[in-house]
Amino acid sequence: ASSTLKVLLDNWERATVECNFADVPRELLEQKNKELLLEKASTFALFDKSTSVVSCKMSNKLVRDYIGVTGKGPLVNIEKKMLRRSVVDTVDPDDLENYYSQVEDFQQAIARASATSYTAGIADFDSVNNFEKGSQSSTQRDDTNLVQAKRAIEDARTSIDKIVNMIGRVETIL
Repeated sequence: ASSTLKVLLDNWERATVECNFADVPRELLEQKNKELLLEKASTFALFDKSTSVVSCKMSNKLVRDYIGVTGKGPLVNIEKKMLRRSVVDTVDPDDLENYYSQVEDFQQAIARASATSYTAGIADFDSVNNFEKGSQSSTQRDDTNLVQAKRAIEDARTSIDKIVNMIGRVETIL
């Protein structure tokens, strides 16, 4: 789980930016080019597409898959796995309270990531509107839902690392 979240965080830009859209050049849409636009439109878009502009949108799809909230991905039902008796029994009894606290922190972080990543898909400006490939999107802003989802995933990774260390401690003693 930790390595999965690390891969997502290390490849955040690639996972959240989809650049598979093509837009008509803005110059073609200007009033002075109305005749040219009508001519191009009458050819059923069979004109030279090399003049089109590649544009991007922010996407929450891979993020939601990675954290397991779509029923796909490596973290599906991870909370249940962490609470299995066979796993809990490997935790040092002195660390049980801390273990359950970290599992709860992990669950809360994943819930925050789920909520903010969902909202990002319908409310973030760059999820709804295209931006030119290579231009800076709003991912640089701290107030987007997708950035908040990233922070929540970082918190989840911190919790899962602590959980793994608690489980690993007993395994190394045994």
